[in-house]
Amino acid sequence: MEMNVLITQGTCPFAQRVAKLVPAARIVFAASDDISEVLLHTGKYVKIPRPSDPTFVHEVLRRCMDNAIELVIPLGMAELYPMAAARPLFAEYDIALCVPEMAALAELMIVENPPREMPLSILQEGAAIAGNTPGMQQGALSGVFTPSDTDHDMALCCVTD
Repeated sequence: MEMNVLITQGTCPFAQRVAKLVPAARIVFAASDDISEVLLHTGKYVKIPRPSDPTFVHEVLRRCMDNAIELVIPLGMAELYPMAAARPLFAEYDIALCVPEMAALAELMIVENPPREMPLSILQEGAAIAGNTPGMQQGALSGVFTPSDTDHDMALCCVTD
């Protein structure tokens, strides 16, 4: 069965790379930067406010509800904390957020703008949605990860926004 997934930072190459990893999904890309009308009319792109906007979380939730989204993968560095704080809100609507919990987020190593050759895994509560993480310490992590320098831990991947 096809899952509906919203990926933020949708106009950047990293978002396109992450989308290719998600199996059997209808992807909707969200971005706060300018999106051409042509892309918006395809139904595959939606405009969201910047993470610093007080309505950011609620507008992302509204886009999710409008598009029957089941999973959100936030990729912007500035989006991580507001979205982590909003996990309970999204859960009320049965929408999973691929972002670590607040306590875990503060402790994670973060790789910004990961190069193309870095292997990626998408984790949801420690389970791999895409990619492979043999022998890695992943616990109940959620987000897009790559093996860290130690090869025993995971580093969260995001885009500088």
